[in-house]
This record gives sequence, structure tokens and C-alpha cells, in this order.
Amino acid sequence: MLAGLSAGAVLGAAAPVIAQAGTTPPVVEPFVRNWTRVEAWRYFEPPPELPAPGDPTTAHVGNRLLAGVRLRRGALDGTLALQYVQFGGLPTGAIGPGALGTGALYFDHSGDASSRQVYLKAAHAAFRRIGGRLDVQIGRMPYTSGAERASGVPKIEAVKRQRIDSRLVGEFEWSLYQRAYDGVRADWKSDALQITATAFQPTQGGFEDAAGVSMSGVRVFSGVVTTRPGGIVPRSELQVFIHRYHDEREVSQRPDSIGGSVRAAEVGITTIGGHIVGARRAGAGELDAMLWTAGQFGSWYEQDHRAFGVVAEAGYQWPEAAWSPWLRGGVTWLSGDDAPGDETHGTFFPMLPTVRRFSQSTLYSLANLRDVMAQVMMRPRSDVSVRVDVHLVSLASRMDGWYAGSGATQESGRIFGYTLRPSGGQSRLMEVVEGSADWRVSPHWSVNGYVGVASSGPVVRTSFAVGPAVFAYVENVLQF
Repeated sequence: MLAGLSAGAVLGAAAPVIAQAGTTPPVVEPFVRNWTRVEAWRYFEPPPELPAPGDPTTAHVGNRLLAGVRLRRGALDGTLALQYVQFGGLPTGAIGPGALGTGALYFDHSGDASSRQVYLKAAHAAFRRIGGRLDVQIGRMPYTSGAERASGVPKIEAVKRQRIDSRLVGEFEWSLYQRAYDGVRADWKSDALQITATAFQPTQGGFEDAAGVSMSGVRVFSGVVTTRPGGIVPRSELQVFIHRYHDEREVSQRPDSIGGSVRAAEVGITTIGGHIVGARRAGAGELDAMLWTAGQFGSWYEQDHRAFGVVAEAGYQWPEAAWSPWLRGGVTWLSGDDAPGDETHGTFFPMLPTVRRFSQSTLYSLANLRDVMAQVMMRPRSDVSVRVDVHLVSLASRMDGWYAGSGATQESGRIFGYTLRPSGGQSRLMEVVEGSADWRVSPHWSVNGYVGVASSGPVVRTSFAVGPAVFAYVENVLQF
């Protein structure tokens, strides 16, 4: 009854918008984007005593083609897009212990060295400016937590894009299959703030080749309030959020220190928190700072869930100097479970993130983590950007384990979306040095690459014989 009344209220308020759209000529905008990526791994060496150790040295190629159309008519707009993904040379023997690199993950999901799929990537309609302030979107759409409202300040947006967007809910966009969200989103806007409410089911994707299937076992509800810079805090954007994650998929993996096989997921977690990001001129350059924090409560299988996360970072850029160097550093602390098997689960659960924004090596996830980070970004030319990062990574709790993954990828089966390797009672995980470069050849063509080297700390050596691990890729992107 309440749902029917709410739908009627929205449609009633939208009637003037629909009437206006009928008098406006439609605008049709087709678009095509194509990504081609070659990846190479030399993973940590499996211990030789394993019955069937996997091959840690692999390489594969993948291609993602997105084609769609946008239709705009007055205050109405819609998007329809199909996506086709094709792999070649996925490694068939790179499992043990666990998947040894991203190629192994794609193969583990599909069982096919040339995994491929065509699927519906986007199909959503939006009613804009209902009553002058409300936008409503319905259908299959993208969603990125932390990016609900653009601040209008380039420096704040750059920090958000790198270090806040998708920490809790994201599109898994770096993986070729990605993910999308089926549901509804509403945004109420004023000059001072924006209120965003969503109700979603994510689609299968990420490393799962049966992409585009809506996962009815996972439901995510969100409420977010974002203020414009200066609206409450001078020169800063402030956001508070609440996300509710409910998971009852029929997946048999349980990614925690208790482990074992289960009939289905039994997870219901509420995450409450916020961020503040600011930037201002200081001396010869520009200073930026951000703080992100979240607390969690709910249930994790038969246990109560209580966890927290804190991220604090700052940076300084000299925009007038040669190469415009931008130095940043910070600390991430995401709680782990200090007493596995008791009545409380204490591992921070990042829900459905795009983990590669924060772990470019993809070797660790945003759970039971202590990450001390330093980075430098430079622009040698207007069309070339370079970034170098150093991470000192350890476990927040040595009683917990080493997590990897980016959230749910399949509705049913054996794969939860996160994996866990034992800590061996150790805390130091690895040190990672990584660099990336992006070259915008033309408005329609760009080339980017990455190489990362990770040492094998005591936690890694609990499961593997020797290191380091090396991951590299080159990607070609065309868009029209």
C-alpha cells in the first residue's frame, strides 16, 4: 500500500515533466567505447610440497566493447547499452593455493580459457527536476558511493575519485565484466546540499562471465547527504551516509576465520559514516586533506557484527612547478577479528567496492587492513600523467586473515566474492611499489599502463614459498 502510494506520488509529480518533454524535440546520442588490455602476472611462488601447485607465471588478453544510445527529451533522459567481453589465453593451471592473479580468477569463474559474454549493461530512465528539485532514475544503472554529488572543485574531485569513490559500493569497473545496479535512485538537490536515496540489487559480473544477471539474493539500501564546499565547512565537502547490505545468496564459501562450507550466505550489515574533503591555497601550492570513517553493526552468519574503518590522508601540489608534482600520504585502518569463533565478528566488511582504486595490485582487499601509503603524481606533458605509489601493508589483527576480492560476483555457487588466506599469527603482509602512466593520444584515444611489485612478508610466506609478486598491464582505450 505504501509502495503504491509512493509510486503514485512520484508519477503525479512527474506529470508536468512528461508534458513538457512532449513539446521538446528528442536528442539521440550514440556512443561506443572499446578497451583492449594485455595482463601479465608472476605471482608469489606456491610451496613445492602442495599436491598440485598452480603456475604463478601467466598472461592473457581481454577486450571490452560497450555500445549504446542516450535519448534526451526535455527533462526526461534514458540510456540503453550492451556490452561484449572476450578473453584469450586465460590460464587454466594457475589455481593453488587459491587463484594466482586476475587471469586465474576469470578462469575460475568461467572454466573457459576464452571466456566471453554479451549482456545488457545499462537500461535506465530518469525524470529530471520534478518539482524543480527532485531527480528519479529507474532501471539498470551505474552507482558509485561517495560520488553522489560533484563538488565543483577540481582538487576535491580528484581526491574523491582516487581515494573515496567506491569504497563501499562501486561498479567493479576495472574488471572487464564489471557490475551494475538494478533498482531506483532519487536525488533531492538544493544549493546547499543533496539528499540521495537508493534501493538496488547488483548484477553478476566482476570476474563472472554470466554477467548482467540480477542478484536477487543481495539487496543494498542507501541514504546519503552531501553538502557543497563551504555549505557547512569552509572550502570542504562534507558527506554522511548509511548503507544497509543484506545477502542471502546460495553460495557455499564463507570468507572468515571460521570458514567451512555453508548452504547460503547469512549477512545483514548496516554501515554508518561519512567523509570530509577539503582543499585550499597554501604558499606556493595547494593543500588537500580528507578523513573518511565508518562504523558497522548487524549480523554475520550466526555471529553479531561490529567493525570500523578510518582513513586519513593529506597532500600538497605545486601546480606552477615543472611537471606539477602532487605529493600525498595517509593511513588506512580497517578492523579485523581479534577473537575468531566468539560471538562477535569484527572484520570490516566493504560490501561491494571497486577495490582496485585502493589496491592497484589487487593483492589485498579493504578488510583487516593497515595500509601506510605515500604517492607522487606528475604531469610531464599536458597529455601525459604519471603516478608512483608505495604501500606498507599489514593486517589490523594477526588473529584474522589476509582478504582479497571486491564483493559479490555470482548469485549462486561456491564463490562468495571475497577470499581469505591464513595469517600464520603474523601481521606484516607486504610492501608494494607501483607505477602507472596515462597518455591521452587524442580526444578519442588513450593508452595506459601499470606495473607493481609486492614483497612477500611473513603473512604471505604462510601460504607461499617465495616472492616477490609482479603484475603489469597495458591498455588501449577508444571512445566515440
